[in-house]
Amino acid sequence: MKTSSQVREDILNRFYSKTRTQVEEGSIIDIFTTVLAEVNEDIYQEIDRNRTPHVWSYLEGQQLDDTGTMLNLPRKAGEVDANYRYRLMNWTLTNEASNSTAINDALLSPVYASNIEFRPKVRGCGTGVCYVIPKEYTTDYITNALLEAKQIVEKMASPSLYVEYIVPEILGVKLQVYMVSENGDIDAIKGNIERNILEYINNIPPYSYLQVGQLNRIGIVEDKVDYFNVMSVIINGETITDTAIIQRIDTKFLYDEIIWTGSD
Repeated sequence: MKTSSQVREDILNRFYSKTRTQVEEGSIIDIFTTVLAEVNEDIYQEIDRNRTPHVWSYLEGQQLDDTGTMLNLPRKAGEVDANYRYRLMNWTLTNEASNSTAINDALLSPVYASNIEFRPKVRGCGTGVCYVIPKEYTTDYITNALLEAKQIVEKMASPSLYVEYIVPEILGVKLQVYMVSENGDIDAIKGNIERNILEYINNIPPYSYLQVGQLNRIGIVEDKVDYFNVMSVIINGETITDTAIIQRIDTKFLYDEIIWTGSD
């Protein structure tokens, strides 16, 4: 694909070969040539987008809706572009009966759960496990999230498929942190860091890691912090020595507290 500068150079060279006249920089012809080159670059980009096999990545908004209408796969109420684009990209598999892609696709954007994932053959052929992480670990949310997952899966799965529904075990995460701030408001700094660390820990997805390095980065970038170090990570009362702890799909990390040392 040619850039605007390449197109401009090509036009000027052709103009010179036919007229033996150099175009003066800043002249009307020079400005017109630059504009023409930029328009041609836009045309090249549009042609490239339409010939690429990854055309899905360029669709958004009404373009996605139009594509969904063509494929008889309309957007769900309140569904964001990212989820809808994913469903459209997998529409051929979605239209097949009782497969993992179709089931997990249907489980996107639940109401009572923050995440639901179906895993096939966990207990052998003809079985599956649905891991349900409710938005809140209260009795009502857990009950509704499990019922929501079951109703969705039963619409997509074969009647002969045995599915087990599991709410992951909660793992409380405590941190022992040494921090120094010479000129900052200690209480305000601690409050900001605690909120950011809570947001990080509570949103680690399955198969991703709780990274001690990321915890340190959260503290170090806070304004007025001169020194910050996570001395230990304690999960369910056990001190963990690893610098990266995996978030298993049958467990859920939740922030508990920070035990502060250093600046008072």
